[in-house]
Amino acid sequence: MKKTKNHFLLALLALVFTFAACNNDKSDKKESGKITDIPVTSKSKDAIAAFQEGLAFADDNNAIKARAAFSHAIEHDSALAIAYLFRGNLARSNEEYMNDMAKAKSHLDGASDWEKMYYDYQNTFVTNDWNKRLEITKKIVAAYPDAARAQVDLGNTCSGNNQTADARTAYQKAIELDPKWIGGYNALWGSYVFSDPKDLKKGEENALKVVELAPKSSNAQVVLGDTYRAQNDMEKARTAYTKAIELEPDVAVGYYKRGHVNSFLGQYDEARKDYMEGAKHDDDNIGAMLNIGYTYLYAGDHETAMKTFMDNAAKLDASGASKSKIAGQKLAYLNNCATICLHGGDIAHLKEVVSMMQGPSDQVASDIGSPEAKLTEKANMLEWQALIAAAEGNIDAAKAKAEEMKTTLQPVNDPTKLWRYEMAMGYINMKEKKYADAIGHFEKADPNDIYNKYLLAMANEGAGNKDKANSLYKEIAAYNFNDVGNALIRNEVKKKVATP
Repeated sequence: MKKTKNHFLLALLALVFTFAACNNDKSDKKESGKITDIPVTSKSKDAIAAFQEGLAFADDNNAIKARAAFSHAIEHDSALAIAYLFRGNLARSNEEYMNDMAKAKSHLDGASDWEKMYYDYQNTFVTNDWNKRLEITKKIVAAYPDAARAQVDLGNTCSGNNQTADARTAYQKAIELDPKWIGGYNALWGSYVFSDPKDLKKGEENALKVVELAPKSSNAQVVLGDTYRAQNDMEKARTAYTKAIELEPDVAVGYYKRGHVNSFLGQYDEARKDYMEGAKHDDDNIGAMLNIGYTYLYAGDHETAMKTFMDNAAKLDASGASKSKIAGQKLAYLNNCATICLHGGDIAHLKEVVSMMQGPSDQVASDIGSPEAKLTEKANMLEWQALIAAAEGNIDAAKAKAEEMKTTLQPVNDPTKLWRYEMAMGYINMKEKKYADAIGHFEKADPNDIYNKYLLAMANEGAGNKDKANSLYKEIAAYNFNDVGNALIRNEVKKKVATP
């Protein structure tokens, strides 16, 4: 039920980086006086070349090589603010991210206006200020109207508030500005495949355009594979992911994606082999271990899934990683465990797991350091306390904790800040069997959250809205992407859909 992204500043930045990378053959390019990309401020040709190399690796979804290239750019020019910002997008912990942000800020003197505004844009993730983010992206678009990248950043910002139509308009504008750049097609593809209202045919059209423009790109094949997976064509997806591996065998993503296909086909041993092979090419094993845990959930073995997550969380303390990285990864594992316990009604273990989350949550708040991060982490823990109380049947206490959560988030300037509150209140109403009230809350929660859709379907079923419930169950059953929520409900929902 509970996604981990609220605990990760980094997760919020992943999409920013994935779709915001510039075309790798241009930097501060001017055509007839037009500025079509970020004006990179450096006297070092080697620094600019390394920065561009990092963007090329990022376009191919190779985070490890991209991070290394941005580091090389900084070695050539330690004052290259934009390199710190882009390396920060790929940071492996909140502490790393904040350190890169601080270094970027200290070198903004003499940087271009775009670079300065981009720092302000990035900082809105620290302050969790979506309103400011939208204001800045609009300013960049106005100042650099010929730059496709600026349009993608604007689209990503709109998408972050579920303003799908506005996001797609910006992505289409990016394509019109630079039809040879994969970034606009990548962004539009992601919108059609993952954001409501979905259009998988248009998603496929954009994926095929990415493959056409970048035939040697492993990431292009991953995009195509994701499209086929969304269309429930697992064999075509497997073929695309295998092609990605062939193109770039030292990149983890293709192995992980092929593992997903095997998971959904019930070939769990093969899936686990793919995940472990991917881990050999990654800079840590959390992606592999999370997905291996999900294979056990899909197989109905919740006990082994819990053990997988808990054992890996316990190993982190002896890993030698920074406190910041340990905290972020522990929360990923523990959130999954708490979700399993809540879904299965195991209140005793739920309390134990949530208690274990407090220390890492405090560490995350400290690492980011902004008042908004501290409020968000406090609200995250209040949500779990509300859910525990509801699961125990203590409805008054649950509602009190939920309202405290809502009050805590009041100063945060993010229109989506109450999505988790709405989900918690819907869950509480479900416990009361107040299904109409639950529906009202779930409809105000994250519309793209698969577990929220599941709860909304259950609430409609409880309210006697059979057609609506069945429609939602069919939509959920066709969802072929991995997270703990889908792993918990997939088999149940498949049975519901299959039952006449």
